[in-house]
Amino acid sequence: MCYLRQFFLTLRQERIFLLLSAVLGLIILGGLGFAFQELGEGSFRERFGRGIWWAVVTITTVGYGDVVPQTIGGRLVGVGLMIAGLISLSLVTATIASIFIERKIRRERGLEAVGDHDHIIVLGWNRGGEQVLRNLFFRLGQRTPIVLVNSLLPDQFEEIKGSFHDYNLHFVRGDCSREEILVKTNLSKARRVIILADRTDEGLLREQIDQKTLLVALTVKALNPKIRITAELIFPENRPHLERAHVEDIIIRGEYDSALIACTTEAEGLYRILQRLLSPEGSNFWAVKIPPRFHGQQFKDLAKFLREEHQALLIGLYSEGYKIRLEELLSPEPTAIDEFIYRKFAEAGKTHLFGRQKIEFQINPPDDHLISPHEVAVVIATKQPSALLN
Repeated sequence: MCYLRQFFLTLRQERIFLLLSAVLGLIILGGLGFAFQELGEGSFRERFGRGIWWAVVTITTVGYGDVVPQTIGGRLVGVGLMIAGLISLSLVTATIASIFIERKIRRERGLEAVGDHDHIIVLGWNRGGEQVLRNLFFRLGQRTPIVLVNSLLPDQFEEIKGSFHDYNLHFVRGDCSREEILVKTNLSKARRVIILADRTDEGLLREQIDQKTLLVALTVKALNPKIRITAELIFPENRPHLERAHVEDIIIRGEYDSALIACTTEAEGLYRILQRLLSPEGSNFWAVKIPPRFHGQQFKDLAKFLREEHQALLIGLYSEGYKIRLEELLSPEPTAIDEFIYRKFAEAGKTHLFGRQKIEFQINPPDDHLISPHEVAVVIATKQPSALLN
């Protein structure tokens, strides 16, 4: 609906409706000319109706030949219609074609607004971006809309697009911390936002990359407070600042590299298993909703069902608790970063801060644990047990 409205607005701006009105005027004039010149064709009403049909056929250069003017005046009217129709219809078709071509070029350059719903927005870019996209499409399906927002050149995006040519991938070019750029992504209808540690601006120092991530998160929350954010940080000491900005999931770059390295020293097989679980190939971790029939049942009953019916290994449960006010997370003594957060909220016209949800989880709970209606199962399987989602 948004695309249709935008298309009609573009047609109006390009004066297509004015051109079509001129074509309609030519048809009416041609019909009147035929009616006044071809007096031997019946009553005026009949002549005008035949004249309208003849004018349409003549302007569109179809030329059925079922109605032909016999008088010199009628033929002169026909010549005028042919010339005027050729010019006016050429202008209409050329203008409409140019609109489609321009929109295609703007979309390829990342200048066109996105009209998708329930999509994933990836803000920023770095060398690990393509691997993030592969994992997203693997878990969500290749038709899931994903919108990239960064300052890459159109040629660079086309290179990325070439690696995902069968996938639903879009591009909006610009600074992802600016509101006018984020508005183009249809942020209010998005499913989730992912903020990568942006390396596209070579002028930014490593310390400034996390600052930009914080600024982007604040801008996103100002535009859509309900959207869930996953953000990537370089320095772990900056985690509290993102928590204060109500970022739900925070990933520290290289946080788990040391654990993987330690696994190689203990047992090579353990490292291979962890490596496979974290890659798109083979078995993976999946979060699935638990059917109501298992609510109040024991953990072992659900584990048996998953193992026998879906070849899935149940390893844990999690649930989201109540929201915590952001004021409880701020530092007791004001710091420069706290003042920065408050200033950005003030610039956005916000009078309140946001809360964040506390996630409670259990890994390998006891067999007699009773399943709660708010709990979600975490399993290891080659594919997501879709039957549980029904």
